[in-house]
Amino acid sequence: MNLIGRFFLAFFYALFYKRAPSLLATTTRRFRVWPHDIDLNIHLTAARYLSFGDLARMGWMVDNRILWKFFSRGYQSVINAQEITYIREFTPFSTVRIELQLVSWDDKYSYYEQRYYGGDRLFAIGHARSAMLKARKVVTPQSVFDALNMNVQSPVESEIIADWKETLAAKKRQFS
Repeated sequence: MNLIGRFFLAFFYALFYKRAPSLLATTTRRFRVWPHDIDLNIHLTAARYLSFGDLARMGWMVDNRILWKFFSRGYQSVINAQEITYIREFTPFSTVRIELQLVSWDDKYSYYEQRYYGGDRLFAIGHARSAMLKARKVVTPQSVFDALNMNVQSPVESEIIADWKETLAAKKRQFS
């Protein structure tokens, strides 16, 4: 099944899925590894992890009942950076369970942690940094959450996110 099919299935599934208790709660999505998801090494291709992460973040918005409000008020979410560490490989027909959590935000970006499980074993862990836009201009995540009547403040930034931000800043300095 291609990604657009998975996208629509995720929305259909969300109609029957319980609401996340808060923006900071971990949400879960499951996917099956089909033959078109594998590479020449007969395991889940690296690009599909990122695609599954995209679908999991959309699912997070659905679970928190903010997707429709978000887009209807003219907001967009764009990925600025992603990183992933692969630990084990997913083989064809295995089930991928992604646990996604919004872990913090600052004045420009929101940060998500995505854990990829096969059964109870961690197969990969990734992070995504997303900017929120309105009228093509970056707006603070806090202002978006406030506009959507979400009473939440950013948790303290973890060491992992702080280190990743330093790495991204170094890349920007070197390549700008």
